[in-house]
Amino acid sequence: MEVNIVNGRKENQFSKNPKILIDIYRSTTTMPLMLKKGASKIIPVSSVSVAKKMKNEYPDYIIAGERYGFKVPGFQMSNSPYEVMNTDLDGKTIIFTSTNGTKVLNKIKDSEVIFICSYANVFATLPFLKNFSVIEAVLSGRPDGYADEDYYFGMFVKTYLETGKDQFDYYIEQTRKGQGTKRLSMIGGKKDVELCLQRDLVPFPVIFQNGEIIRKPQE
Repeated sequence: MEVNIVNGRKENQFSKNPKILIDIYRSTTTMPLMLKKGASKIIPVSSVSVAKKMKNEYPDYIIAGERYGFKVPGFQMSNSPYEVMNTDLDGKTIIFTSTNGTKVLNKIKDSEVIFICSYANVFATLPFLKNFSVIEAVLSGRPDGYADEDYYFGMFVKTYLETGKDQFDYYIEQTRKGQGTKRLSMIGGKKDVELCLQRDLVPFPVIFQNGEIIRKPQE
């Protein structure tokens, strides 16, 4: 099979090929963990104003997310895996917005299928990715460009699917030494870093379907 790595921030035209959305620090780690912690679904939105409007319409929903790494004023939760792991979300619907991940997700929303993937659930996702002849690994990046942690994860997936080699430890080591790790740690996210780099935290694949992020239904 073939895995193509795509810069989701720079590209504006996308094929309908199956995709994985990659935003390691932190959206594509946070969202699978939300579902693991009991959330029934996540509604991703690309702007703070849309998120707040939806919250006004559905006051029982939880509003979560960040801008430039920090919790949005008035939101109930940020974009923090550590916070999610310490929160009971049983049966909740989450309205979620982030600086990078949800912005890029909105650009690729018309794809055939979109997996929400990180180290947390990649080994639950890989068996399903093998069913396709071509996959696009879409990197969310950052407003100022390149996010090395996303690139390393994309390369891990590409290497695994194209060659069968499991280089998890190598890419985790590269990520730990990267600029993305330094940046997140500097703004108080060291606990998030540790969660984002753990494997098998979430034992199921996660997809974007009909405007919602959910566990992939069993076939």
